[in-house]
Amino acid sequence: MGHGAELLAHLTAAARACDPTAFYVYEFAARSGYAVPPAVLERLRDAAPNFRGLKVSDTPWESFRPYLIEGLDIFVGPESLLPQGLAGGAVGAVSALGSAFPELVAAAVRDPGSADLGPVRAALERFPFQAAAKFVVARRGVPLGPDVRRPLRTLTHAEQKELERWLESSSPVAAL
Repeated sequence: MGHGAELLAHLTAAARACDPTAFYVYEFAARSGYAVPPAVLERLRDAAPNFRGLKVSDTPWESFRPYLIEGLDIFVGPESLLPQGLAGGAVGAVSALGSAFPELVAAAVRDPGSADLGPVRAALERFPFQAAAKFVVARRGVPLGPDVRRPLRTLTHAEQKELERWLESSSPVAAL
């Protein structure tokens, strides 16, 4: 059995195990170490009726585009690809940035041409991203501790102060 056949068998078993709950695949070659071939996803659609779609976090656009598969709900991961993804048929976004700034991501999905989330993403990426996102969510009133799992690390005191200054001075987020 080839790699594609093994992957199809694995995904089919996972989808069937959660049937009738909708099943989604997360495509992110940079994190998994391989790309799920679109042909495998097309075969999975036939093998598992509860397979509804996928989140695609691959960049650049040339790597993302093949996953805009007819009949599947595609969710855009990289905020920078929201306009192209939505224009190409994606149904929405599953954005890490959305955990900290849901209003900004929702606005970008509603009107992809009007929002540039790049500066907000870049600001958080100056820090350990997950720790920074948790800090923002906690600052917004959600009872959330600062801990992250290894090998990630929490923000230093200096990073917390710097992020706090940015939050207070940045026009896209200061009004939230």
